[in-house]
Amino acid sequence: MHDDSPRDPAAGPDADVRPPKKKRRKRRLLLFGLPVVLILLLVVTVEMTSTSRFCSACHYMTPFFESWKTSSHKDVQCKVCHYPPGMKSFIRTKIEGLVMVGRYWTRLYVKSKPWAEIQDESCLRPGCHDRRLLEGKVEFGKVAFDHKVHFEDLKRGKKLRCTSCHSQIVQGEHITVTSASCFLCHFKDKTPQVLKGECAVCHRKDDLIALKDRFDHTPVFDNGYSCDKCHSRIVSGEGEVPKENCFKCHFENDRLEKYSDTDLMHRTHIATNKIECEQCHREIQHKIVKDIETIADCQGCHQGTHGAQKILYTGQGGKGVPHATPNVMLEKGLNCQGCHMFHAGSGRLDRGGDTLTASGAACESCHGHGFDRILKNWENSTEKRLAEIKAISVKAAVDVQSAAGPKKKEAAALFDEARFNIDIVEKGKSVHNMAYSQELLTASLEKIREALAAAGSSYRPEATTLLNRETPNACLTCHAGIEEISPAVFGLQFSHRKHAVGQKLECKTCHSNVRRHGELTATKAFCATCHHREAKKSCGECHALQKTMYEGGALGEVTVPKDMMAEAGASCPDCHLDKAKKVIRPDGGACVACHDEKYRATYTEWRDGVRSRTDEVRSALHVLYKKPLTDPEKAEVLKIEEALRTIGLDGSSGIHNYLFIDEYLTKMSGTIKSLSIGKEEKK
Repeated sequence: MHDDSPRDPAAGPDADVRPPKKKRRKRRLLLFGLPVVLILLLVVTVEMTSTSRFCSACHYMTPFFESWKTSSHKDVQCKVCHYPPGMKSFIRTKIEGLVMVGRYWTRLYVKSKPWAEIQDESCLRPGCHDRRLLEGKVEFGKVAFDHKVHFEDLKRGKKLRCTSCHSQIVQGEHITVTSASCFLCHFKDKTPQVLKGECAVCHRKDDLIALKDRFDHTPVFDNGYSCDKCHSRIVSGEGEVPKENCFKCHFENDRLEKYSDTDLMHRTHIATNKIECEQCHREIQHKIVKDIETIADCQGCHQGTHGAQKILYTGQGGKGVPHATPNVMLEKGLNCQGCHMFHAGSGRLDRGGDTLTASGAACESCHGHGFDRILKNWENSTEKRLAEIKAISVKAAVDVQSAAGPKKKEAAALFDEARFNIDIVEKGKSVHNMAYSQELLTASLEKIREALAAAGSSYRPEATTLLNRETPNACLTCHAGIEEISPAVFGLQFSHRKHAVGQKLECKTCHSNVRRHGELTATKAFCATCHHREAKKSCGECHALQKTMYEGGALGEVTVPKDMMAEAGASCPDCHLDKAKKVIRPDGGACVACHDEKYRATYTEWRDGVRSRTDEVRSALHVLYKKPLTDPEKAEVLKIEEALRTIGLDGSSGIHNYLFIDEYLTKMSGTIKSLSIGKEEKK
């Protein structure tokens, strides 16, 4: 091997060619000194980065550092809590520290917020809180808190961590406990009935005596009063989790799709990672409310005042009705003030304030003119049904109460359920939900029958005013009670009960909404296709008014004498059937079938005469309307109006009983004349 380095020409061939000793010393120093320096630098770096002050080197950590300096952990270095014990955690600490420094100098930190997770192992390490679970209860305000109960047992089926309660959700405080965490667990999804039985879980009796509290609660405990007797509306908020809160951290669809898996959500965010509850849940507050409008809760004293109305309006809570039937207006979001809009009082304190009431005018304010009649129909229909079911209930109560068999208790329970439904409809007012009210009363009848059977009674009540649940009329949502309405149609009394209930005909059989809501589309000929097929059926069953007018009888306060033709034995078919046995409206030709030809003219004379006299009486009434009338005079006018309406509904223009109708019209004219003369004399 050749050495090409320059040599001293004067040196001999055996001269030493090694570097000078000084150079060799420098090399050795670098060889052994540099690693030592690096090791020392590493040690210093490790120590410096392990101090809490190093954490404040980044300005965004200053608030957390300052809160630590004033906390109970100010003598404990950050690394002790933020990283669990063990070499693995130590190495991880240093690596993450370097990453944080890099993020700081590259300003990547501005794209995220500071985040830290404290493991339970850090808290429970030897020399720290390792005996916390064995030391019993501690004072948190006035609450006796037991760590063992919360830490070892599952709460709501969830595993809690130290940081589930000790967190950084309060700015300016460090690893502190906030009551908001307590309230979220203790009050979420709890009913008032459950809550009032749990006050003693936190509020100890010993802390509420005279020596420790401003008010001595001893009489409260002695008398067994419920806390909510005085302290109402103490919980505000629902603690719900809006889905948009997930978007703060997540955007992956596969994760967002698991939003409803509450077990997975709590296991991932609480047990596995330290996520404060308030990051996802909205706050629940537990406090004394000092707002008089909130404190003045009617339910505090008037408990269940509108309970019956709520059951009807929501369509659930009754006995024996398997499905909910909410009022259609509830489903549309209509509140009580939607109908209760009229002021019953003046609003002055001396008049007891102001109460909003409802009336038929409220129906018309939204639905239009005429809808107040529906309200009246509802009220009248329910009144009849209640009267019948209550009468049945009174009679059945005797047998149920006197029962002595093995099913006595069963019979009593069934009867109580029936009475419950009846009370709901009676006190809650069926107008809040006519369809559900009907179902409740029908269920009551069934419950009474079951109770009587269990009691061994032979009484089997039948109700005629209660609709069968199978009545196929969707219109009953609004037109409930229509079966009790029997209007005049084509001059005849029409029974909705016989057709809708008895024959189960749908409303659309006779009505249509195509051109106008509820328009009557059935014709008289359409009705005849069913009714005139029954040859053996009496005409009077449908044509009751015409029968009374022809054969005589009571018509209100008036007694109608029998027509001369009826006295002679002539029946309806003699005039109303043609040679083909088809029902017709007869004219003068029907008269000459039995009488002389001159009776054709007599028919025309009677018919035109009655029509003319009727128009005269009606015209005289219009003149009388313009004059001031006393109450007795108004009553007479109403009688005349009703009589004219009856003559018109008869439809025969006097032919069914000419002598009576002619005399009746003459009497009406005389009454009107006397009233008119009386008014003239008073002038």
